[in-house]
Amino acid sequence: MLANKKVLQFVISAILAVLFVQFYLKAKEQNIELGYGLGPVLIAAQDVPPQRALTANLITTKKVALEFVEPGAFLEKIPGQSLKRVLGKVTLAAIPAGAQITQANLREPSAADTGLSPMLPPGKRGYVLRLGNLDVAKLILPGDRIDILATFTIKTAGSDATSKATYTILQDILVVAVDKDIIQSGRDITGKKETTEGRLLSLALDPLQTEQLAQAQIESQGEISVVVRAHGDDGVNPIAGVNSSNLLQNPGTPAAASARPR
Repeated sequence: MLANKKVLQFVISAILAVLFVQFYLKAKEQNIELGYGLGPVLIAAQDVPPQRALTANLITTKKVALEFVEPGAFLEKIPGQSLKRVLGKVTLAAIPAGAQITQANLREPSAADTGLSPMLPPGKRGYVLRLGNLDVAKLILPGDRIDILATFTIKTAGSDATSKATYTILQDILVVAVDKDIIQSGRDITGKKETTEGRLLSLALDPLQTEQLAQAQIESQGEISVVVRAHGDDGVNPIAGVNSSNLLQNPGTPAAASARPR
């Protein structure tokens, strides 16, 4: 019984000693921070190459003496605040693992300055589409989502007659960037070159969608148009398509579906 009591006292003493050491070290750390002015700074969690959009897994924090904080570095005075400011920004130069992240080495992503690559979601490819329906194109902004339609020439079975059919080939597509496109259309009666202004849409597509759109541009001979979706409308539903025979009918009828080009 006496032996058990001594063991219990030893265990309690050991626990108290551990708690005392932890309290002492914590107090020492706080005194050091106060004495040297330490602050949490955003640093690279791993080597970050140039032209790379910053994501959360590339960034961590480290306590650094304020006198050693680089100009333009990001101090995390409020947890998560500085992190929000740098997420999505693109690096100008490489940042070695453990190096401080500075404002001078970051810029906003844009097609003109950084190219499309840093602006694309993971798994997506950048596809540049030249538009024909320019009135709609002028109203499209980066970040909008669109549906893409293609109009095909359909040959009637057993004859040389043809007709047109329009189908929605892709839905809920992200527009990454919008650029002007100057098209040379010919010369006027004085011999002066005439030009028109078009629009180039940079789209984020998965690999299969890039193939579908490329083939649709060939099959439709460039008769591609787009419609803008409302913000928050991300529904993707089967759409039968419309041709001359069902233009004034319900496009969901079997006739419309059977006319889809194969």
